[in-house]
Amino acid sequence: MRRRSARCSPPGRQRGAAVIPDYAIYGLTLACDQPLAGLRAAPPGAAADVTVHLQARPPWHDGPVSEGGQIHRSRDGADDLATVDVAWIGARDGVRIAYVDGTTFHVRADSREVWASWVPPYTVEDAAVYLLGPVLSWVLRSRGVLSLHASAVVIDGRAMAFCGPHGAGKSTIAAALSARGFPLLTDDVLALAERDRVVTAWPAFAQVRLWNDSARLLVGDASRLPRITPNWDKRAFAVATHGAGLAAEAAPLGAVFLLAPRRRGDAPRIERVEGAATFVALVKETSVNYMLDAAMRAEEFRLLSRLMAHVPMFRATPDDDPARLDEFLDKVIEVARG
Repeated sequence: MRRRSARCSPPGRQRGAAVIPDYAIYGLTLACDQPLAGLRAAPPGAAADVTVHLQARPPWHDGPVSEGGQIHRSRDGADDLATVDVAWIGARDGVRIAYVDGTTFHVRADSREVWASWVPPYTVEDAAVYLLGPVLSWVLRSRGVLSLHASAVVIDGRAMAFCGPHGAGKSTIAAALSARGFPLLTDDVLALAERDRVVTAWPAFAQVRLWNDSARLLVGDASRLPRITPNWDKRAFAVATHGAGLAAEAAPLGAVFLLAPRRRGDAPRIERVEGAATFVALVKETSVNYMLDAAMRAEEFRLLSRLMAHVPMFRATPDDDPARLDEFLDKVIEVARG
């Protein structure tokens, strides 16, 4: 992470011999005992909302599953980033989130403290993929913050979000728009807050994670982009190098584009949508929704209703031909500026 000059660097925390800054992500201030690459330093004087301990476990980590505390269990590891088990532990001291590769997170009941542990050959970079994705998504959701499975850029001061399942193309679209001069807001997790009928979208980190075919589409040779870690096939598209950088601040949400499956013939196409079908489509794309209890789900429905009341929704259908991506982006920009 590039260090700022001494006069504008926020005060850090002494951790061993190093001073590590706190980080700003998803509207939270994050303190960590090891550096996390690609994150923006938090403003001076910001109090930490969440403290992260890497390669560590809480005192209650080996407690039994709480009575009625099993939140989620996957039979095939096919869920969000291969989550296999989520449960309340002990006397509901916190939640354990376990992954198929042996990486495990523990989140304190009030979501103010997180512990991460992993086994070789996995590294802190691998753990960060989970931390900055589903784990912090759980922290947001447990605090009542709505977050969508979406990427977003800022066009003329407003956030444009691209929402859809894995493989829908939201990261590719965000990276391509950043390459065309629009600052990245987030990749994969979109944290939202609503106040006075304005929905605000919060910045994340200055990287888009791309599969090799998307990397080739954007930079020609996928090997020009480093892997996000040696153990993952995805590539790191650094928007500071290849795009317009990370948005400097939160932005009002101007539109949500619900990505439909790619098709040929009448695509690319963008059309305004609303109603029950749109609501259902949004429900499917909220972050870590497999971890929500009944009360959290009810709050989600309330927040989604307000989102639909204040932000226009569009169904966006890209063409199946990658060569027509620019044509799709032109349509997005036209809608954003309309």
